Amino acid sequence: MHDENLNQHIDGLRDELIKAVQDCVQFKSVKDMDHVSPGAPFGPGIRDCLEWTLSLGEQLGFEVKNIDGYAGQIEMGSGELLGILGHLDVVPEGDGWSVPPYSGTIKEGRIYGRGALDDKGPTLAALFAMKALKDGNIPLKKKIRLILGTDEESGWEDMDYYKTKEDIPVLGFAPDAEFPLIHAEKGIFHLELSKQFNPLPHLIRIQGGERANVVPDSCQVVLKGFTREELARKLSQYTFPEGVTGDLESLSGAEEEGLVLIFKGVGAHGSLPQKGKNAVLYALQFLAGLDLSQEEAELITWLNNRPGTGFFGEGFNIAFADEPSGKLSLNLGIMDLNPQGLRFVIDIRYPVTFQGDQILKPVEACGQEIGLEMKVLTHQKAHHVPKDSPLVTSLLKAYSDVTGLEGYAFAIGGGTYAKVLPQGVAFGPLLPGEPEVIHCPDEYMAIDSLILACKVYAQAILNLAGE
Repeated sequence: MHDENLNQHIDGLRDELIKAVQDCVQFKSVKDMDHVSPGAPFGPGIRDCLEWTLSLGEQLGFEVKNIDGYAGQIEMGSGELLGILGHLDVVPEGDGWSVPPYSGTIKEGRIYGRGALDDKGPTLAALFAMKALKDGNIPLKKKIRLILGTDEESGWEDMDYYKTKEDIPVLGFAPDAEFPLIHAEKGIFHLELSKQFNPLPHLIRIQGGERANVVPDSCQVVLKGFTREELARKLSQYTFPEGVTGDLESLSGAEEEGLVLIFKGVGAHGSLPQKGKNAVLYALQFLAGLDLSQEEAELITWLNNRPGTGFFGEGFNIAFADEPSGKLSLNLGIMDLNPQGLRFVIDIRYPVTFQGDQILKPVEACGQEIGLEMKVLTHQKAHHVPKDSPLVTSLLKAYSDVTGLEGYAFAIGGGTYAKVLPQGVAFGPLLPGEPEVIHCPDEYMAIDSLILACKVYAQAILNLAGE
């Protein structure tokens, strides 16, 4: 049942919802582990934002609960649980803003601020959807629980703690991605491979990348035993693809350590390595053409053949794919070779019908060829709700009825809180064609999209929980 009165009711709440998002964005809810205290496990900014949001929920007439500062929940109704999982923590603001990042400034029909889109705007849109249903006295047969997370951008410790204190809803959605609906999220491994060895004759340092889930856009190489002229000639004769450069650094005081080469590439998200140009990989390809010692040459060849081959795991014999989620992806995100040894980190996003061991065993076997030890730094299991499930069909119907747009389900390489629920999907708020501005300077949520998302969420709750 599609309820037009519900839409009119939400139009009446428009100004209140806009004001709530503006106020919420003004909290600098960035993780701050230097200032933790009881009730503020991730710092005072996140605590203050959580307390404010819970008090808003109370003012709107709902039951609220603070789970020791790790999470909050806002509830209505009774019966089996329907979960909506949002989060109030944000990534640091970074540079390049044209408005103050925690101002909630409105211009050109948009609310600007860190967290406006990820994920304060959508979370509050879900809260006001609950408000519209409550005010309309619409009978529901489930208990609707909006869960407020506080550590989504870091380690998900909030959800680990939450699970020890509260029942987790079996069914629900996370308003923290894009419409129409994401039904499959790949598994994510961050794997470290390392070994110690004595200093090498020529390769003093290869360093690039800071985070496993980002394609490195620069790489520094320090070499000994070559003349400046020799390296300059090799660089001038080498053909780099468009967007990639390799240059000798000008003479400096550190010259006795060796000659410094800087390779520049193009960054991208680690789940889409093919969209970037990995500076570390181009550095390794260039080094393969130099007159190195046998041990060095074997190491560079292995690196080029294993992490350096393909974007889809070909080099490690894990080029898997499936129908629900597509191809595996592999990104060499961090490289650190120094006189003590080698350490590098890869980010692998594996298809949903595969198990973790099917990935780990071949990677470990490849590493053992040159004596590398493998360590699992992080693992998020794959998650998948079938396209024909009642959850997916009900949500897509709500989306199509409210927006008039075609509904379809698709897969992503990223991870959302949908993974917390046995049957959870990511649902909105970004509409097809809208720019992806999360984690960017001048992050914003368009006001019309905010109101539309609120209407979709209200209809979605009605489809899943209406009598």
